[in-house]
Amino acid sequence: MSTKFPSIGVLDIQGSVEEHLTALRRCGVNPVSVKNAEDLARVDGLIIPGGESTTIGKLMKKYGLGGEIIKRARHPHILTIWGTCAGAILLAKKILNQRPDSLSLMNVEISRNAYGRQLDSFETLLAIPSLEIKDFPAVFIRAPRIKRAFKKAKVLAEYNGEPVMVEEENLLITTFHPELTDDMRIHKYFLELT
Repeated sequence: MSTKFPSIGVLDIQGSVEEHLTALRRCGVNPVSVKNAEDLARVDGLIIPGGESTTIGKLMKKYGLGGEIIKRARHPHILTIWGTCAGAILLAKKILNQRPDSLSLMNVEISRNAYGRQLDSFETLLAIPSLEIKDFPAVFIRAPRIKRAFKKAKVLAEYNGEPVMVEEENLLITTFHPELTDDMRIHKYFLELT
């Protein structure tokens, strides 16, 4: 474990796990692969990766992780969570279509696979004004759409007028995949939040 950063884990049950682990190592962190409640207890920050939200939701339930994540996340000083793509869906309080087993922690309304099929995936340069980023290479793959952020949820970035990066207290979501780029700025930002 790095002495510079808190302990960070990646939910390792399905999805783009290895890509996040690699990105964290590039940031100087020795990440934890979180497969069960014992692993979860070792981390201060958790990334829920992109993948298939229904599958991740079912596996979280099967391995007894969902309830533990919710319990720890409700105390912002205990666990900070970042959900990318499918992870964003699982953190949302309102899911508009085909609702998976959700953590229902963040005040956003989201629609699954709203940008279309795999063939409709795309990459664009994204501005994130609050992080002073003008050109983040955002990769959208079967991405969800955040229809609205409410209460304390704060929009950090938009694409075509719609939120794609939102933060609320100890929670962060992106509908795109920073782990699929060589740009570590959002991973570093998550480390600062933790």
